[in-house]
Amino acid sequence: MRLKLTLARPSGTSDDIVVTADAAASIAEVASTVARIDPRRTGPVAAPGALTLRAQLPGQADPLVLPPDAPVGEAWIGSGATVALADAGLHYVSPELGDVPVVATLRVLSGPQEGAEFPLRAGSTVLGRDESCDIVLQDPLVSKRHVRFEAGDGVEVVDLGSANGVVVDGGLVTRFTVRRAETLLLGDTEVELEVKAGSELPAAPPTAGPVFFNRSPRVERRYSGQVFQAPEVPGEKDDPPFPLLAMITPLLLGGAMFFLTKNPTSLLFILLSPVMLVGNYISGRTRGKRKLKKQIALFEQRLEALSTKLEQERRTEVELRQAETPTTADALAEAVRRGPLLWTRRPEHWSFLNLQLGRGTMRSRNTVQAVDRGELIVEFQERLDAVIADNATVDDVPVLDNLYESGALGIAGPTDLIAGSVNSVLVQLTALHSPSELAVAALVSPRWSRELGWLKWMPHTSSPHSPLAGGHLADSASSAAGVLSALEGLVEERLASAKAGPQRRGAMEQESAALERGAEVGRSQTGNGTPSPVPAVVVVISDDVAVDRARLVQLAEAAADAGVFPVWISDDVDRLPAVCRTFLQHTDQPHRARAGFVRIGETVEDVVTEPVSAATALDYAKRMAPVIDAGALVADASDLPRSVSLVTLLGHELAESSSAVVDRWRQNASIHDRTAGAKPARRRPGTLRATVGSAGVDAMHLDLRTQGPHALVGGTTGAGKSEFLQAWVLGMAAEYSPDRVTFLFVDYKGGSAFADCVSLPHCVGLVTDLSPHLVRRALTSLRAELHYREHLLNRKKAKDLLELEKRGDPDSPPALVLVIDEFAALVGEVPEFVDGVVDIAQRGRSLGIHLIMATQRPAGVIKDNLRANTNLRIALRMADESDSQDVVGVADAAHFDPSIPGRGMAKTGPGRLVRFQSAYAGGWTTREPERAGVEVAELRFGGEVRWEEERPAEEPDRDLGPTDQQRMVAAIVRAQSAAHIPAPRRPWLDELAAAYDLGLLRQRTDAELLLGVSDIPDRQEQRPVYFQPDVDGNLAVYGTGGSGKSTVLRTLASAAAITPRGGPVHVYGLDFGAGSLRMLEKLPHVGSIIPGDDPERIIRLFRMLKQTLEDRGPRFAEANASNITEYRSLTGRQEEPRILLLVDGFPSFREDFEIPAGRSQWYDVFRDLLADGRRLGMHVALTGDRAGAVPTSIGSLVQRRVVLRLADDGYGMLDVPSDILSPASPPGRAIVDGYETQIAVLGGSRAVADQSEAVRRLAEAMERAGIPTAPAVGSMPKELDPASLPDSVGGLPVLGIGDIDLGPLGFEPSGTLLVAGPPASGRTTTLTAVADAVARFDAETRLYYVGSARSPLSASSLWTDRALTPADAAELAKDLTVAIADPDTEGRIAVFVESIGDFLQTPADSPLVELIRAVRRSDHLLVAEAESSAWGTSWPLLGEVKNGRRGLLLQPDSVEGDILLKTPLPRMGRSEFPPGRGVFIQKGGFTRVQVPLVDASLPARVRV
Repeated sequence: MRLKLTLARPSGTSDDIVVTADAAASIAEVASTVARIDPRRTGPVAAPGALTLRAQLPGQADPLVLPPDAPVGEAWIGSGATVALADAGLHYVSPELGDVPVVATLRVLSGPQEGAEFPLRAGSTVLGRDESCDIVLQDPLVSKRHVRFEAGDGVEVVDLGSANGVVVDGGLVTRFTVRRAETLLLGDTEVELEVKAGSELPAAPPTAGPVFFNRSPRVERRYSGQVFQAPEVPGEKDDPPFPLLAMITPLLLGGAMFFLTKNPTSLLFILLSPVMLVGNYISGRTRGKRKLKKQIALFEQRLEALSTKLEQERRTEVELRQAETPTTADALAEAVRRGPLLWTRRPEHWSFLNLQLGRGTMRSRNTVQAVDRGELIVEFQERLDAVIADNATVDDVPVLDNLYESGALGIAGPTDLIAGSVNSVLVQLTALHSPSELAVAALVSPRWSRELGWLKWMPHTSSPHSPLAGGHLADSASSAAGVLSALEGLVEERLASAKAGPQRRGAMEQESAALERGAEVGRSQTGNGTPSPVPAVVVVISDDVAVDRARLVQLAEAAADAGVFPVWISDDVDRLPAVCRTFLQHTDQPHRARAGFVRIGETVEDVVTEPVSAATALDYAKRMAPVIDAGALVADASDLPRSVSLVTLLGHELAESSSAVVDRWRQNASIHDRTAGAKPARRRPGTLRATVGSAGVDAMHLDLRTQGPHALVGGTTGAGKSEFLQAWVLGMAAEYSPDRVTFLFVDYKGGSAFADCVSLPHCVGLVTDLSPHLVRRALTSLRAELHYREHLLNRKKAKDLLELEKRGDPDSPPALVLVIDEFAALVGEVPEFVDGVVDIAQRGRSLGIHLIMATQRPAGVIKDNLRANTNLRIALRMADESDSQDVVGVADAAHFDPSIPGRGMAKTGPGRLVRFQSAYAGGWTTREPERAGVEVAELRFGGEVRWEEERPAEEPDRDLGPTDQQRMVAAIVRAQSAAHIPAPRRPWLDELAAAYDLGLLRQRTDAELLLGVSDIPDRQEQRPVYFQPDVDGNLAVYGTGGSGKSTVLRTLASAAAITPRGGPVHVYGLDFGAGSLRMLEKLPHVGSIIPGDDPERIIRLFRMLKQTLEDRGPRFAEANASNITEYRSLTGRQEEPRILLLVDGFPSFREDFEIPAGRSQWYDVFRDLLADGRRLGMHVALTGDRAGAVPTSIGSLVQRRVVLRLADDGYGMLDVPSDILSPASPPGRAIVDGYETQIAVLGGSRAVADQSEAVRRLAEAMERAGIPTAPAVGSMPKELDPASLPDSVGGLPVLGIGDIDLGPLGFEPSGTLLVAGPPASGRTTTLTAVADAVARFDAETRLYYVGSARSPLSASSLWTDRALTPADAAELAKDLTVAIADPDTEGRIAVFVESIGDFLQTPADSPLVELIRAVRRSDHLLVAEAESSAWGTSWPLLGEVKNGRRGLLLQPDSVEGDILLKTPLPRMGRSEFPPGRGVFIQKGGFTRVQVPLVDASLPARVRV
């Protein structure tokens, strides 16, 4: 709070000072601070607490020595007082030491001390359980220092931060006053406080302090004027002319009638007509004279009556017009006594911003209405005009001006004369207008600052409602420049917001001016009040101020439309700027002035002014200094401390002693009685009331149960939001044990917001760095917690948690408080979170679940359905006014000082707003008294000059030990152990571990193969999840590289090895990946792990699986078994193995086998295995690197999915949430059945080397246990010894080893046989092997060689004959052609042509063609060899060989089978074919074959 005081020193000097201190600071602390930093101090500084203040209010006869321990905020002193330092020990005596009268009686109605009575004497009385208290109650639920009674004018009851508070009529109150009698509940003791009659002490001086003035309604007397009807003025009367024509006309008419009719009667008509006309003429003149005489008499009578009425009305008009506008003296007197006239004018009033310049002669509001009726008698008209003129004006009526109409007011004349008028104007403005609607500023010279020094005391110059920031009064160039800049900024801002420029204030009718507005009140033009922006600002400007005059004039021109109104002071009217459309000019006569009204073109001479002296104004200002508009309260930020320690508020013992914490918990009855056989005792309903900071004099408490059930906390960066949350949590933890309340912390952006609070025994979890999935996990777990509590209440037959607590049931669960930081960011990332929160908010209250939601930007976060359940709202400093409005309904929180973190505002219900300073627990608080934050500044007209305190030398950095928060947490942790309170139940488990050891989890049967551990939040558990082959059939694993796809397959294979309660499992693997499955070959039950580049073994595996399918189908059908488990049970064949095929890299497998000729049939076998394998005990587990890796045709046959982390956003295609997995997910983290799952690994290590070692140990254990070995899938040898082959197979020579059964492959020894291959493919070896096979098959066969002498084959002893040149070849070919054609030729002939392309276009070409044709028509054999590229030509020599459609293609390309032998081959890679291996094609089919290496003893044996 801010106090404007006059400090009187013993030396006789004095200074006006401003003391800024929080409301809880004591009088002694203020006095000590003033004494310590007073720059004019003489003598030593007294010890802290040795001084107090002697205060004397304006108008008070004797000073009052104030109690040193009393808080400043308890209205012991107010602004405007004169204070002096006094010795606290000599001048203040505690009531306990003297004969102080008894004010009230405290009577114990129930409790341990029922019937006891305690007198309350004037002063302070403390009640508590501690022996040092004035009144000691032996009630375990009463705190050591529970409540304080301030007895005086009634008894003020003040809660001292007790555990259970002060309960009045069922509600907790922190401070209230008892005037007669009241019943209080303190802990478990009910007391009655009865105030004695006449307890108001006549000798006790009234307490001072802020005066909250209520602006009461006031009926103003107004005079609107009357309209008088003027008497009718007699007019001039003309004599009527003689009617000669009217007389002649009847004569002529009568003569004509007589002439025509000859009737004598017509002569009578002629005779009587003149007589009649003459008579009428004479009577008319007589009647006119009588009428005029009557009119004159009536006029005289009415004129006299009018004069009398106007005279009477003049007196009434003067009286009422004077009452319309109070004089300065009236306003001053009413303000000093705080009467109903104080601050009576409001913006909607017609008189807002009206000023009475003085009294003078003004136009009367009465009018006389006269009617012109032609020519009147001048004499009577002049008499009427004289009466009207005499009453046209009235004397001694207020001369008024309205600042908005004039725009500016000028006051000119000698300083000694105009000073009183300036004071008079300012007194009127400040006495009639509230500081919430009118602010006063000044730009004056030092000469005028001495005259107007009283303004610094006025609340209008330092109003919190003022639109001007900083100081309002300036008397120097520097300070004036600052105030002028602020005014210019205000004018610019208001004009911009109004979207209008300055208005022109030209001539106006007098009836519309402020002078006559009293007559127009209630009509349309006055019904809306002032058009001026509010608060209006009146600026006093002296003509000699040290500021650029052009800027001032420019400001004044536009100021009025922005609600800024200059009052310009000058020595001469000529020096006033033209914007002063109303001016008051003083000449040489005191109390006399001339008023000029430019807009209505009127000057009022001889105005009687009401000057106010400087002394009178100063007394008035000091009396007004403490007055506050009660209808426009703005909390004084200085009432609150800039910082406050949580330990100081709660008590040091709670941070030092665990026993003190346990005692506090027991006071709140928050510890369950777990004594065996103890009968639950009923309790009062518990609360969640906690101390969170300081509200000024009192501690600030928040209660989630009574004020909630849920809370919203808003605060921008640096506002102290995290510190507030920590203080709130620690406050609740210090008050209640984990049996009463637990906390779950949710921090969306890291977890640092809760610091050491996560170590509290109340904490049941910290959820941080949330993904949207984890948020949903939280919501699901919370809903499960709701279900758990609902079932518990139903079982206990309790309607809500409070009822269960009141029963004292030890099964009553604690309240669960969810503290959520960065709530808005959470909503932005996971919009569905809001719906979940709404559900919890609506159902959680009765179940004891509460939310504290903290956010920086609440806009759009709090929906209507959530707002209905979020009654408790706290706003720390907000980013803008709209955010503040959104949280607490007012814009104030946007204007908190950024240098004061923790400053906040709490809305605890409709219209209930409390400002507070959040407690801070991150510091180091000791038991040494803290120096209060008291600031003192000299109060000057041009600003405040702070009294600086000497700063002590900075201490070197040292370790201060644990912080307050850490000390409190440690004490609370020890308290839980000392009270033997078990850890509270957690609403959900921690996140899944990064790895689980398969060997430590349950794995017993082949019907359930362990996958890993799933997190199931809706059942609040984490349990193993299994692949159930008999139910699931097949398994698809999706995941990008490094996500753990191969790990899943290894886990399945390892789990299949541990089936003590099931049957055996044979595992086979196709490794199209990086060889990650190779380590499984160590396991006995793993038949083979075949790499993807070994298609012949893959085909061999599928051939075996196909045979197994065909074999098991009839057997299982015959046994009526739907799966292998039933088959084993029905047939007793427990050794029947389950077969599990692992395919690592299904997309590559599909690419190699789905379409290529020769392989697609095995892909069909794979599909048959997927479709029919489940019921036959044959299952597939495959992996894919993306969602689309498995086509629909295959995916429809896979009943179970494991989804690992994907590189693309393909989760939707797999119908799983997209936010469970992220790049940060550990390998093996998956989604199984919609739940987050961690795949288990053998050994529990994520390192592949460790897993391999674990597999090795498992393999050794299986071998020791005698586990049978699964049949392996063999492979063709890369080198083959011909000795290992038989001489014949099936009556045919043996070509080599075939890939179908890895047995000997025979070939028909007749016709043509083509041998092709690239260089180094083994063509020569093959040619030798075929020759050797033919020779071994039939020793009688004659072998002929056609080739080159350079070839090693040419020297072989196998040959019957050889041709080494084209000529020899031609000759031999011819001979052989004849022999082959001869049917009498004995034995078989076999011709071997090496490099047949060398004989093209040679003499041997045609003979060889004939020979080939002859061989094809016989049972003889011709084998021709050449490079694959050579066979591509269409020469007849080559074509005849190719036409045989039989051959051995070594290391072939896929297209060579179709090009050379018209037989399509599947896609092949030459890497699959070592030398000597090829594809044997015959009869449109093909077989892989490995030819042998012929024995080296053969003369021509070489290795190619």
